[in-house]
Amino acid sequence: YGIEEQYNTILQGRDGVSEGGRLIPAASGNDIAISIDPSIQIEAERILQRLVDQYDAESGTVIVQEPSTGKLLAMGSVPHFDPNNYGQSSLSSLLNPAISQIYEPGSVFKAITMAASIDAGKITPDTTYVDTGSVEIDGYSIKNSDKKAHGKQTMTQVLEESLNTGSIFAKEQIGNKLFFDYVQKFGFGKPTGVEVNETSGNLDNLRANILVNYDTASFGQGISVTPIQLAQGYGALANGGKMMKPYIVQSRITSDGKAIDTLPESLGQVVTNKTASLVSAMLVNVVENGHGKKAKVAGYYVAGKTGTAQVPKKDGKGYDTNNNIGSFAGYAPVDDPRFVMVVRINHPRTVQFAESTAAPAFGEIAQFILNYFDVQPTRK
Repeated sequence: YGIEEQYNTILQGRDGVSEGGRLIPAASGNDIAISIDPSIQIEAERILQRLVDQYDAESGTVIVQEPSTGKLLAMGSVPHFDPNNYGQSSLSSLLNPAISQIYEPGSVFKAITMAASIDAGKITPDTTYVDTGSVEIDGYSIKNSDKKAHGKQTMTQVLEESLNTGSIFAKEQIGNKLFFDYVQKFGFGKPTGVEVNETSGNLDNLRANILVNYDTASFGQGISVTPIQLAQGYGALANGGKMMKPYIVQSRITSDGKAIDTLPESLGQVVTNKTASLVSAMLVNVVENGHGKKAKVAGYYVAGKTGTAQVPKKDGKGYDTNNNIGSFAGYAPVDDPRFVMVVRINHPRTVQFAESTAAPAFGEIAQFILNYFDVQPTRK
């Protein structure tokens, strides 16, 4: 699976053979050096496992990426499988959820919606609307997760308080077509291009051109993404609006010892540098004042957003009221991000919201990374 499957021909080399009395000598295979940092990988998996156990969750996933290059520093999931006894593991545990498992991301997607509308020049962080607590569309009533009306709110407050109605308002300012265009520009609905087999996600609900689907998509429901797509999208916000192609192969070493390094590849300017800076500041407010407080790291400004997503029923009709997925996506330090990270906790049974599961996991791992990279604190 994974790297070994993708590069098996290169890795295995060639046996020596005799053909027509002529000996064709054996050839050594190449080596593959991956970009994963063992220290970050081990610590991220340790923290993830502890929180999955603590909240009696079904599983968890974490991705850490360098936003300026796209290089993957950690990519792990629990539960694990033993590679020495893989026959005793379930097939699902052999797959990599970070790249192969799609899910509806929930409110982490609100940052993408805000970025699109700000970039199009239709709103600013201080633009206000009046939250009545619900939006009526196509015979449906879409409410905020807290079921409350909050009155006059800014777009920054929409992210802080994670208001579904505010995300719909931001999306409405640019219209459904342009919103869909930005969603695709951010890399959703197609492979990221990472070197291992991945899933593309699913944007079919938007292609169906049903109005209510655009509204729910503005806050991350009714569309499906992979964790690595979220990391790539948030990486663009962390990298001044420029999106980088994620990669896990650091270099290929030929049989004669020559290293062929992977070069960072830009996928284009998704939003302007100004838009990325404005959204980053809004996401700092989410961590300082909103539902992301448990992702804080003392001494640093952290940008990020929680998301508690509903999970469709297995029969495809509505959502399972006894299941949810908690995510946190973010980066730090905000003035010069050294990493972008996505944490996903699947079906925590003892808590309801991501601010209690994925956010503290993010904070703990972020603290380790900043110390490990010896990033000096930028605030008291």
